[in-house]
Amino acid sequence: MTTTARSYAPEELKLFQEIKDGRTFEATDDMPAFYRKHLLNLLWMQGDSEYSGALGYMPYIEKAPTLQEKVLVAQMVKDEMRHASVIYKLLEELGQNTTEHIAKTDLGYKLDEDQINIGFKRLKDDYRVNIFYYDIKYWTDYILFNFLMDRAAGHQLQDTFNSSYMPWKKAIEGIYKEEVMHLAHGDKWVRLLSKDPEQKKFLQERLNLWWPRVMNIFGSTQGASNDLYVNLGLKQRTNGEIRAVFVKEIEEMCEEAGLTIPEYREEDQPVREAKKH
Repeated sequence: MTTTARSYAPEELKLFQEIKDGRTFEATDDMPAFYRKHLLNLLWMQGDSEYSGALGYMPYIEKAPTLQEKVLVAQMVKDEMRHASVIYKLLEELGQNTTEHIAKTDLGYKLDEDQINIGFKRLKDDYRVNIFYYDIKYWTDYILFNFLMDRAAGHQLQDTFNSSYMPWKKAIEGIYKEEVMHLAHGDKWVRLLSKDPEQKKFLQERLNLWWPRVMNIFGSTQGASNDLYVNLGLKQRTNGEIRAVFVKEIEEMCEEAGLTIPEYREEDQPVREAKKH
């Protein structure tokens, strides 16, 4: 059990040990307020990200290069919206008003500027992972989103297979399988685009742009939530551990495709602003 990121109260340390020893929670349980607060944070983050992701994908039903690709993109949009509905249902079971939240929150908002990196900053009053503030401007971007973001999300979802919150654990299996299909689509297209010199050049340019954005979704490796979520049984690995697995996999695939991963320095990223919630 890791407790070095911050100081914890005796009752929190007791909860950590109980979870380590196998304690789990259901929606109807009288769970500690400390646990509930951080569970809700993760669920809202996933729900809003899935919803915003679906809205970001929608234009590519029309823009995809072939009819078959339009069908595949439509399926992905459906998958992402279904994922959002699953997570929002979990939130509703915990007494959260997701209908009101969706109605008052602009989850379709995207940045107009292309060459921009907001680092860890938040721009709107919602919970989405901030990569969903960026606009998917080209088909190549859509492919990189599958290749990078869906793979990163898959690695993070794997941690929920052993979640201490049982409804979330049960819900993730189907979501994870669909995310694997999405990243396989990205893998296929990265190989295809890399075979054409001009397409490969543009792919590398867009990879350079999207790489720090994707790396930032893991959060700061120094953040206090790293240890906290692990101690609560809501994650199995820290941000740094998940990031390392993700990077190793991408490095191997990019080497095969003849692509170069740009340097990433966490300390160079714009800092996160305070959350409004």
